[in-house]
Amino acid sequence: MPSPWSFTFEPLFAALGALALWLYLRAPAGRSSRTRTTLFATGVLMIVLALNSPLETIAVEYLVLFHLLQNVIISDWAPPLLILGLTPSMRAAVAARGGAAFAWLTRPMAAFPIWLVGWYVVHLGAVYDIAVRHAALLNLEHAFMIAIGLLFWWPVLADAPRSAATLARIAYVFAAFVFSAFLGLALTFAPPVYGYYETRPERLWGISAAKDQNFGGILMSAEQAIVFFAAITWLLVRLFREEDEAEQALRARQRAQGLL
Repeated sequence: MPSPWSFTFEPLFAALGALALWLYLRAPAGRSSRTRTTLFATGVLMIVLALNSPLETIAVEYLVLFHLLQNVIISDWAPPLLILGLTPSMRAAVAARGGAAFAWLTRPMAAFPIWLVGWYVVHLGAVYDIAVRHAALLNLEHAFMIAIGLLFWWPVLADAPRSAATLARIAYVFAAFVFSAFLGLALTFAPPVYGYYETRPERLWGISAAKDQNFGGILMSAEQAIVFFAAITWLLVRLFREEDEAEQALRARQRAQGLL
């Protein structure tokens, strides 16, 4: 087995990350601020480093805990940073290029079930074991996780091709937390379901297969609680700001009509 500190590479994602940064910096649809550029670059680097580093080696050769960590990085952390890094005009350009298919896929009633079913299917024991044994399937799994992450977060953070009410976005994120929570809890308390990791000839840091999976479930549960409730907090702040602005606009109209 390779050293856990050796680098394993998925060069496809390194190349795609470089292409994404190049296209972003050359985008004609609006110059981004330094903050947005930093957010986008951070999202790209998260994906590239998660899949081209010792993290990849440990995830493939030693511990399912690290494989689960990879998945939350590329599907829960990086996608919202990528979307927030786009200016509104960039998001509108993406939506326009995506056409009717993109408009349909990013509807909450489509994006939510696609993300939820995909999240559970990818983490099934048989699916995980097959993917981790074949490099091409592992690449496909990682690409799928990135795609459904972007699909899920788009209706939360973008206003194109349609803008959902802030309260609806809060309900969407809360529903995602509730319906996805079972997976983390199941992995925390269930016996080992990933045969590939059970049969690894070396147990890194003396972590048993059962503890490996249990720690992964705890990681997933804690991470999703933090990410989803951070998103809900951000949306609540936005909702209160919208209500304050609506109140100010109403008072202005009432003053103009001599009602105040």
